[in-house]
Order: sequence, then structure tokens, then C-alpha cells
Amino acid sequence: MTKNTEDTTSEYHVASFVAYPLLAQLDEVKQAITDVEGSEIHATSEEGKIVFTIEGNSYRDIGTKMDIIRVHKGIINLSPVYHQILDESTGDDVAPL
Repeated sequence: MTKNTEDTTSEYHVASFVAYPLLAQLDEVKQAITDVEGSEIHATSEEGKIVFTIEGNSYRDIGTKMDIIRVHKGIINLSPVYHQILDESTGDDVAPL
């Protein structure tokens, strides 16, 4: 039997994204982003681009949260910008992706 180490990870992940929504659904997309635990919007341009981050404890956690947002019907495109990992057991940064 394989042990699930997902719950015992000492990693902290933060990833940033730019979402390109349909302007008519901008408010709904922003709400969908903020509804995801660990997500925070940092800026919205006049053209409707949304810059936000997602925090999580693993690659899988970030990916799951990203997929929840990505499939929203009001999003045209979701582009990853940056992903950083911190090993909380040592306090060291793991190389950014």
C-alpha cells in the first residue's frame, strides 16, 4: 500500500497567473477566482486582464485550484506566470518554476 504524503508535506507553493475573461463576465470570473481557497486577486486592468495568485501545499494542490478556475465559462485563457516553492521544514527556497 502506498502512503499518501500529500497531507504531511512541508512545502509551501505560490503561483501567479493572468486570466483573460470575457468582459461581459468579468465580475463572475473575479468571484470564481476569489471563491477558491488560497486565491487572491492583485490587479485588474481596464481591458479586463486579472492578475492573481494561488497558494497551496503541493503541485497537485496548485493544479487542482488552477483547473477549478480555468474551466469557468467566462475565461478565454489562463496563463501561468510564476511558481515558487518554499520547503518549510528548512526555510529554504526551492528553485522557482
